[in-house]
Amino acid sequence: MRTGALLFTLLTVTLSAAPTPEVLRVREWRGQNEGRILAELIQLLSLPNVAANRADIGKNADLLTSMFERRGFVVSRWETKGSPIVFARRDVDTARGSVIFYFHYDGQASDPKEWTRGAPYTPSPFLGDKPLTITAQSTGVDPDTRIYARSASDDKGPIVAFLAAMDGLIATKANIPWSIRVVLDGEEEAGSRNFNSTMQAHTADVKSDLAVIVDSPRHPSGLPTVYYGARGGSGAVIKVHGAIGDLHSGNYGNFVTDPAMALAKLIATMKDENNYVTIKGFYDDVTPLTATERRAIDEIPNIDQKLLEEFGLARQEHPESRIEMQHNRPTLSILGLEAGQVYTGTRSAIPGSASARIEMRLVKGLTPAKQLDLLEAHIRAQGFHIVDKEPDMATRRKYALIAQVTRGGGGGGGGLGIAKTSMDNPVTSKAADAIRALNQRLVQLPTIGGGLPFGVFSESLALPTIGLAVVNFDNNQHAANENIRVGHFFEAIEIFAALATMPR
Repeated sequence: MRTGALLFTLLTVTLSAAPTPEVLRVREWRGQNEGRILAELIQLLSLPNVAANRADIGKNADLLTSMFERRGFVVSRWETKGSPIVFARRDVDTARGSVIFYFHYDGQASDPKEWTRGAPYTPSPFLGDKPLTITAQSTGVDPDTRIYARSASDDKGPIVAFLAAMDGLIATKANIPWSIRVVLDGEEEAGSRNFNSTMQAHTADVKSDLAVIVDSPRHPSGLPTVYYGARGGSGAVIKVHGAIGDLHSGNYGNFVTDPAMALAKLIATMKDENNYVTIKGFYDDVTPLTATERRAIDEIPNIDQKLLEEFGLARQEHPESRIEMQHNRPTLSILGLEAGQVYTGTRSAIPGSASARIEMRLVKGLTPAKQLDLLEAHIRAQGFHIVDKEPDMATRRKYALIAQVTRGGGGGGGGLGIAKTSMDNPVTSKAADAIRALNQRLVQLPTIGGGLPFGVFSESLALPTIGLAVVNFDNNQHAANENIRVGHFFEAIEIFAALATMPR
């Protein structure tokens, strides 16, 4: 996501309202310890954390283990076929219940050459364009300061904010009425492939009265944001075949089928003039929004026009419906096209094939398999013969239009499941009220646009579940110059303190 002045004006949040005495004491404590807190964040951000690098991931798991143990947590390390899951628990003898928090500690790969503020694993504080130095002795850090590093917002910043909240509560001798569980996923950016099975194997450890999934940026209004579901996804690669190889465009133009043109025509049939997907049955199984969910969307500040200004667009794809409503509908997008050479090439040849990478973001009520079945039925209806591997000569000679469909190659939520929980659940309502008390306003989203292992908690473990977004919207996650705004980081500390001390 690009940063822009128009959007940034929406992100300055003033802490007004009536936080609890416990939160106010944590705020005072934080003001006295800002440098130490930020220095610990910088230390964690300095570790490379791409899930494919087992050695680096192991160093992250080791450091996180020591960080949680210093706060009195008992830490276990659950090995998987991929990255280890770090599980921490802090039991309270008088607790009548427990809350489990989910974070992930892996991050996206990044090219240092693309960064203009520091480097992915060289955390760099800036105030505007001015580089800063932050040490453990720093005080009065400007809330508009940003720390640039991979995973600053997604998702290491929230981990350190949570630990700072625990430090503040312990230092001020606050009553923490909940036993606290924390699970740290080491391969969320790789699709959390081993997460659900590991949670199922440790059901007794993770079973809680409330699950809080901490990931994603806040709503662009800058308000604290809670969400109650996440889209899943699926995808496919469609490869349209022409001749058995590239052919001279002068000699064979108007004679052989141009697969790029055939693919373009096929794609064009998938949406109508109003940008609705035309695949038969595509929307049929979508679970409708409840009255509570519609009311929550209506109460969210409308930021559509500000986003259009930021992105340099004249209109959104669906002008009749705001972005938060669109997050509750399935999407079909083309993430990549390939055919022959790029336009700067000098070779004059009709390509032998053309490919498109299709992504579908799916909402409650839909299943990836069925949506892919509907996609294939649509392709057949356009006159194509579908194959699942390279066609042989007999197939090529028999069918004029051939589409090779490879399921799962398109993307879409990393393969994570579709999930949703009720906004009317009294447990999730209690958590939302605790956050709302910080400034009297709260964005509540029925579903967020991206994919998360939300359903592991809400579906597989059947726990009351909310998602929590605490970082600045313009954080550049997954891109160069990822950052966290210090003011949002400080407010996150208070949000975690409010959740840890909310009434039972």
